[in-house]
Amino acid sequence: MIAFEQTQLDVAEVKKDLKELKALIEKAETKSLTDDPQTIDEIVKLSGYTKPTLYGYCQKNTIPHHKKNGRLFFFKSEIIDWIKEGKQKTIIEVEADADTLLSNKRKRFQ
Repeated sequence: MIAFEQTQLDVAEVKKDLKELKALIEKAETKSLTDDPQTIDEIVKLSGYTKPTLYGYCQKNTIPHHKKNGRLFFFKSEIIDWIKEGKQKTIIEVEADADTLLSNKRKRFQ
């Protein structure tokens, strides 16, 4: 037989998990509602790139885009992720990567 205290703990854990699940669902719903297709003019405002530059990126498949019936569409979340991919590492991050690489090479040759 399960003790009453254990049952209370189990219920509390289920409530906590349910709250987390609700938060994730709300976040996903909010993202899908705000992630409507954007036009190139809206992406010009968001990114700061000119129209010709964006068209060039589309032609080279450098920027995430969608084409339907000859029209270009963008999703804000994809553009933001694309911009984030260009993050430049700090000196500390570069040094840490170099240290990791060197220590891995040392391990291989020992």
